[in-house]
Amino acid sequence: MENRIVVTGASGHIGYHVADQLLSMGYGITLLVRTENQNIDTLRRKGASIVIADLADPSTYSSYLKNADVLFHLASENTTDTSREEETIRNTYELSRKVLDTAIAANTRTIIYTSSVVVLGRSADPRVLIHENNKTAFPESPYVKGKLLAEEYCEQLISGKHADIRRIYPSWVVGPDDPRVTPPHKVIGDYFEKGQKFYFSGGISIAYVEDVAKAHVNAWLKGKPGEKYIAAGTNVSFREFYKVLAALSGHKAPYLFIPKWLILCGSIAAKIILGKKSPVAPAYVRSVIGRYSWYDSSRAINELGYTVTPLNRILEGALQETKKRAAGLQGLWKRMKPGLQETVYSEDDVLLITGFPGWLGNRMLDIFMNGDRYGKNAVRRKVKLLVQPRFKGLITLPENFEIIYGDITDKSSLSAALKNVSCVYHLAGVIYPKKISSLYKVNEEGTRNLVDACIENNVRRILFMGTDSICGYARGKRIFAGDEPPRPYKNYGRSKYLAEKYLLDKTKEGLVAGTSLRGFWFFGPFMPQRNLQFFNTFSWKRQPVFGNGKNFRSISHVDNIVSAFLKAEKRKESIGKWYWIGNKTADLTVDHIYNVIAAGLGVPYKPLYISPFLCELMSMADSVISLSGRLNATIHAAGKFHKDIAGDISPAEKDFDYSPDVGFEEIKAELKQLVKK
Repeated sequence: MENRIVVTGASGHIGYHVADQLLSMGYGITLLVRTENQNIDTLRRKGASIVIADLADPSTYSSYLKNADVLFHLASENTTDTSREEETIRNTYELSRKVLDTAIAANTRTIIYTSSVVVLGRSADPRVLIHENNKTAFPESPYVKGKLLAEEYCEQLISGKHADIRRIYPSWVVGPDDPRVTPPHKVIGDYFEKGQKFYFSGGISIAYVEDVAKAHVNAWLKGKPGEKYIAAGTNVSFREFYKVLAALSGHKAPYLFIPKWLILCGSIAAKIILGKKSPVAPAYVRSVIGRYSWYDSSRAINELGYTVTPLNRILEGALQETKKRAAGLQGLWKRMKPGLQETVYSEDDVLLITGFPGWLGNRMLDIFMNGDRYGKNAVRRKVKLLVQPRFKGLITLPENFEIIYGDITDKSSLSAALKNVSCVYHLAGVIYPKKISSLYKVNEEGTRNLVDACIENNVRRILFMGTDSICGYARGKRIFAGDEPPRPYKNYGRSKYLAEKYLLDKTKEGLVAGTSLRGFWFFGPFMPQRNLQFFNTFSWKRQPVFGNGKNFRSISHVDNIVSAFLKAEKRKESIGKWYWIGNKTADLTVDHIYNVIAAGLGVPYKPLYISPFLCELMSMADSVISLSGRLNATIHAAGKFHKDIAGDISPAEKDFDYSPDVGFEEIKAELKQLVKK
């Protein structure tokens, strides 16, 4: 089709689905994007043209809007954060004003503008639905203020310049391919992870993202100039919403009702104590709690053919997406890139990987399918994956990957996984379980089971993911040379040491050919949420640093570890040995690493040092807590953070050409992408 179609915001949730539907209908489209992500990569492979543009600078994109048939303008920040008012308004109102002015000046025929139901307001009476001509009297957040200003500007352009701007007002939009975890998905994710005991009065309207995207497309194809369309969904009370989530997730339904006045008092107290960092603003409580965000979508239904997907189906799919996200699986299969230079393995050179899904395992598969950032280490190989049964139904991978459901703690499940296997990459393990006994059950006993099963099934080559905790921290010499005796750090270190020792002992006996690759502080793609939370501390006024910042720390980027596994596997020099797998320079201080992180996140580094004495007290507290069989992850990590934990990688360089190609500059760029998400 010859129509000139331009889309902004396709890297986001609704925008991706609008672009995807246009492509599936045979239209050629141009996407104006600031940075690329997985959604943009997928749309490019489906035929979209990608233009890198700064929407605040019309010179970077105005030519693409010249005489365009339609602009779908969806780019906007969607946040409930109240601490960045100026920035949020800039990314909602001011951004839209620039784009709309540029489109009109370029003679774009029609503009489909994505507004939000928040500008229409909420009802105090559940019997009274909100319509397109309502307007909120409670701009409770910077986001709402920005969208209201943009709404008013649209009115000016329609009346003053006779612009054909058609507005869509989505409600709470839920569905797949949400790369940034929009507020609705965060609420669902939090409930899936923790459950909730309380509920409150009021209600929301939940819409399916593909329905909302179709409304956008049909607003162009079927809609009227200057018209407004609500694309809402099922109107449901907060209590009913949580009851449906409970039934689908297995959590108990909330049973404790909390009145609005109590929530409001709590939010006011939090505001006084925490200021801008308060999790819930009083204005938000006044506007949302006890009020009904229930809307009438009849105009969109009648004029655009809008449909409303049933609530249960939407939330069932959302919970699946939440599980995938928690496991780092969301969209993994979509990352396949054609035309890569791959290392081709023979048909009988079959690899088994344990520990998938997981941080390292996910990135390993990603690199196998797509290569790393340098286009290296893509492989064409038959790969088996030992996957715990709880992940059934969540994983979609190319045909050269075979999923075998089992568990290293269940030896009887390992024989099928090891059939016809030539090598094992043993990545599975636990670091911070709630019960210390799990460390020994998984790390030690699970590894014993796997090694024994390999012996029984004539699988010789095993590469093990070790850890710096096997040697704990430096004593005497500040940098591990590669010949130091094991001094495991507490139960985690001991469980991994016993696992490594069993593998290397069986190697000495000639029963297997084992190698252990000991990693340090992990960085890299597919970072789990618990690790991402660490970077949130850099938004604080001062960044807490356990120790004086002068101790040495090595880091292990997951891409470098994947490369080490691939190289070590084929080198007989590595058999029967263990190696440090870290960065090029071992004598980097914590201060240096934190400076790199701060620079990557675009914030100043202002350390708040926690004295080594207090760190030692935390280490003692960790030991006391362990007597009860429990483990506190924060206290455990803080107890040794002030120590020198760095290693010399030269033995790995010598024996199998290990080269940590991903360094601090690459990590800095990676962190810039992280903060943009």
